[in-house]
Amino acid sequence: MKQIPLTSSPYQEQTIEFNGVKIRITLRFNSVGNFWAMDVYEPVNQRQICQGQALACGVPILSRSIQPYYFYLEDESGAQLDPESVSDLGTRCFLYIGEK
Repeated sequence: MKQIPLTSSPYQEQTIEFNGVKIRITLRFNSVGNFWAMDVYEPVNQRQICQGQALACGVPILSRSIQPYYFYLEDESGAQLDPESVSDLGTRCFLYIGEK
């Protein structure tokens, strides 16, 4: 699995390449519900893979999709708590991408 570099900025967008596939990841913090949401888009194929997917620790995200990859959020503190504040992402919780 490969770690995706993150910050605590409430809105983040980056394009990564994983196994020859370009993937645009957008992360945004919902301050009303206190959760992080993720959009995944493949610009070469012009396909929206997911939109508004809530990030939760310990749950393989997109594991049931047809994409050859999945995402995994890990709580490095060991408490396995989901990111509940804007500062949790990139400090306590880290996002990874893996091959199916």
